[in-house]
Amino acid sequence: MKKRFILVIITIPLILTTGCWGMIEINQRIFPYSIGVDLNDNEGEKYIITISYPNINAIGKNATQEERIHIVSTVASSVFEGIEQLSTRLPYEVYFKHLKVVVFGQELAKDECIIREILDGMSRDFIINKKVRLLIAEGKAMDLLLFIPKAKRQEVIEGTLVSMLKENKGTSKFIPQSLTQFIKDTDIGGVGLMPRASIHEEDIKIFGGAIFKNYTYIGDIDEMQNRAISLMRGKLKRDLIDAIYNGVTVSYSIDGSKIKKHLIREDGNIKIRIDIEIEGNLQEYIIRGRPMVNDMEIMNKMENAINEVLESEVNSTLEVLQKQYKADAIYIGEYLYKYHPKVWKEVENDWDEIFPQIDIDVVVDSKIRRRGLVQ
Repeated sequence: MKKRFILVIITIPLILTTGCWGMIEINQRIFPYSIGVDLNDNEGEKYIITISYPNINAIGKNATQEERIHIVSTVASSVFEGIEQLSTRLPYEVYFKHLKVVVFGQELAKDECIIREILDGMSRDFIINKKVRLLIAEGKAMDLLLFIPKAKRQEVIEGTLVSMLKENKGTSKFIPQSLTQFIKDTDIGGVGLMPRASIHEEDIKIFGGAIFKNYTYIGDIDEMQNRAISLMRGKLKRDLIDAIYNGVTVSYSIDGSKIKKHLIREDGNIKIRIDIEIEGNLQEYIIRGRPMVNDMEIMNKMENAINEVLESEVNSTLEVLQKQYKADAIYIGEYLYKYHPKVWKEVENDWDEIFPQIDIDVVVDSKIRRRGLVQ
């Protein structure tokens, strides 16, 4: 009786267990890591869709082919229609689960309706990873994907753009932007940033950013302005700042930063104070006259010189954001919404007109924590 009971227990899972009827082998799928979307200059379909994917025959010690990546393009009326068309030209199904980068051509990015349409489709799709990185190409996205850098960073598995975004995610030269974060920033604060990418001589360069206001591409920021925005957002993790002290360049390596915003009401007007605390190391300083760098008076003067450089960068960037673009890229509105909801209710409907007029005072306090091996 006991043996029969054990047999029944073993048999039941075998009956209920099913096989993978829809299983597809990994070598029977194409996994693009980058996709570029451009406007079609010729008559006909609206878009040019370009994808790049690894050539699995070039992977491993026993590789049978030298071409490391494949790049194919098509014209289509939508991104997903283009994907369907490419699937008919390729030997296997195109599968976007491992898509890492979406590159928009510069002309396409200027059309608010197109950007909304594409981002909406990608955010609704249940296969595309919502952490996919977004980029704006200077020129056409297709040209960027077709370009092979001299530095040989074109990795088989990840691709050039993916490798650069991952390796440099702590830099202040640009702010990596995911699909989810861009939509969140734009929907909540009305302003989103995408890093810019261009072919720079014999290599690809990612730098600065493109500013979108309500999904409309309104202008660009350079690397210095991007650093200032990162600093005011409290997202600056590491960078190198050069300041002049006593006629000599002081190089200051930032290790981290943190901010604190304060709301000040003066005669009914809104004033924002942003306190920024920075820690870092003395990277380079040529000592003249043999003064000791561990002298606290000299250290304080160096820190003041660094503060002046950063405050100058921040103030000039605020001038651009408030007067030129009228774009709250530093989350002041979000700060009011979270910590001063009553004030936010007063200004919410007129925030686009109020933000350019408010007084924003930024105070930088940098500290040199380490001076290196030379005292």
